[in-house]
Amino acid sequence: MPLPRMFLADPSLSGHSGHCFEYLAALAPAACARGYEPVYLGNRNVANDLRTTHNVVPAFTHWCDARYGTPERTRRLHESDLTRELLDVSRRFAVTSNDLFLLNTLRHWSIRGVVDWLESLPDGNCPLVALVLHFTAFPDPAKSDGTVEFYRHAFARIARSPVRDRIRLLADSESLIDEYRAIAPGLSFVLAPIPHVRKAETRERSTPAYTVGCVGEARENKGFHLLPRLVRKANEAHLPGVEFHLHAFSHDPTSEFLRRALSGLRHTTVTLYSDVMPAEQYERFVASLDLVVLPYTLDNYHAQTSGVFAEAMGNGSLVVAPKGSWMARQLSEFGGGASFNPGDAEDFARVTMRVIQERDRFTEGRADRTNRWREFHNAERLLSLVCA
Repeated sequence: MPLPRMFLADPSLSGHSGHCFEYLAALAPAACARGYEPVYLGNRNVANDLRTTHNVVPAFTHWCDARYGTPERTRRLHESDLTRELLDVSRRFAVTSNDLFLLNTLRHWSIRGVVDWLESLPDGNCPLVALVLHFTAFPDPAKSDGTVEFYRHAFARIARSPVRDRIRLLADSESLIDEYRAIAPGLSFVLAPIPHVRKAETRERSTPAYTVGCVGEARENKGFHLLPRLVRKANEAHLPGVEFHLHAFSHDPTSEFLRRALSGLRHTTVTLYSDVMPAEQYERFVASLDLVVLPYTLDNYHAQTSGVFAEAMGNGSLVVAPKGSWMARQLSEFGGGASFNPGDAEDFARVTMRVIQERDRFTEGRADRTNRWREFHNAERLLSLVCA
């Protein structure tokens, strides 16, 4: 008898940028351990190396943040195409009620497409579906995405659907769950662990220096433009043995924003990485950092999680994060870093310098902190909640 399948699906999975691949790849071994055959579903533009090495099936048209004119038109396209594409997958793989779909990175304008798909399946062929939600219902109001109302309609659609009991709703921060419950008090939302947390007991080092790193795409809402002030302040202080390793990858490498930020990062203590890192290189890079700085804004990160933060905590790295963010709340609970006033380059530099200079004090209790973090944030625990 063939094994049931666990479809690890993410419409935004196209390459190694972001955490789409790391998130799903962490779940595959845990799926096998539970008796499932993992099947990866990604974007139609998924990189050839992921198709070859992990048999990622190109299934979806729209990455999560794709916009098409008005919010209403964007919603219609995301919903209708997602329904059609999931139906194609169902036919191709002869999906049954024994199978399980874990859908990652869906936004407010896609969720109703999942319900339409499930309701169109023949009786007995409706799989269990876990929607892992990562995005705030209350983003920067200037974006005018219709976010709150779209979430409200999507959750109401689930609440009255005859397939409601085949849908599990999860979110990876308490703040997100509070937002969703305020919109849909009749639905149940479960706190989801973050699965892609390294379990290596020894940290890989390529240099004896104290390494400070920034990881991920160089974007304004990730505060990349605050880094020059930190580098300048550290060099003025002549801190011995401190190096900055900064990921300066951008989907728009010719932008004025990036050019101005990079112009302030030309120094012998700074190493810049301008390309997307393959999974193994990325893991080595993150594991080598003593201190991870996250100069994010609060437009989204007041409630949303950070994969880089989760990995840093699992590695035992120290972290600097903005006050009022999910990351800062985790630091208050677990220790291992400090927070700064968001958007304030001077305060960001000051707080980071303090952590560097007092690193022995901040590092105290690292083993206990990382163990407590990993006890919750791991793939096995996430799947235990999905399959409960």
